Amino acid sequence: MQTNYEMITSRKNASVLAAAALADKKQRDKTGLFAFEGIKLFEDAAREKTDIEKVFVTERAYGRYKDIFASSGVSEKLVLVTEEVYEKLSFESAPQGVFTVARKFSEKNRCFGENSTVMFLDSLGDPGNIGTIIRSADAFGVDAVFVGEGSADIYNPKTVRACMGSLFRVNVKVCTDIAADIAVLRAEGFSVYAAMLDKTSESLLSLPFSGKVGFVIGNEGHGVSAGVRQACTGSVIIPMCEGPESLNAATSASVLMWEAYRARMKK
Repeated sequence: MQTNYEMITSRKNASVLAAAALADKKQRDKTGLFAFEGIKLFEDAAREKTDIEKVFVTERAYGRYKDIFASSGVSEKLVLVTEEVYEKLSFESAPQGVFTVARKFSEKNRCFGENSTVMFLDSLGDPGNIGTIIRSADAFGVDAVFVGEGSADIYNPKTVRACMGSLFRVNVKVCTDIAADIAVLRAEGFSVYAAMLDKTSESLLSLPFSGKVGFVIGNEGHGVSAGVRQACTGSVIIPMCEGPESLNAATSASVLMWEAYRARMKK
């Protein structure tokens, strides 16, 4: 195939090695870059004006998606690679031949309205759970997701993949002290509830959803930490049938966000 793009044929190429190294969090932190695969994520990133550094594409993928690349506004970032070189980059079991390197997001301005909803993640360890929560936050109009210390990296390839493009749209804030952030938001008029399996917790069905509201989802094994719990307005429980002990963290978060969204839509 004749193109005007550079073709990389060596797996030891410096830019290929640097891109492959982004699978490691230390390298992501050091460079301020992260990577993701697939044409849909590339489209979403380009549409949301993500700062794309480079896109490694196989000849086969270029032939299939060249119209998308041409209209993306970042076609000058493309570099062609052989299938063998792409294997060095890929962390997917069924790769599409599109590997994008982008710069991490700068923090967005925090501006909450009178009926805002936010979500706090307290030491949530599973990247898939975090990605699913961010995706649900996008679907249900959540204004911000605060990802606390001890949580999986939002730029982990598994997190980015689970977000299904929502990472490029949702206001995600990585924070070191969730309790302090909760205190700040409560001073701004938020009511913040920790999701807890506790008899003293208020039923989700009885929450008023008037004004600004936030929810906290805790660690998959240990729940919400004591310090974060004390910073909250109260705790909330999702009513369930007898039998199951609890819901998955991402499922719980999605139910909470959906109920807040449903209540807002009724007003």
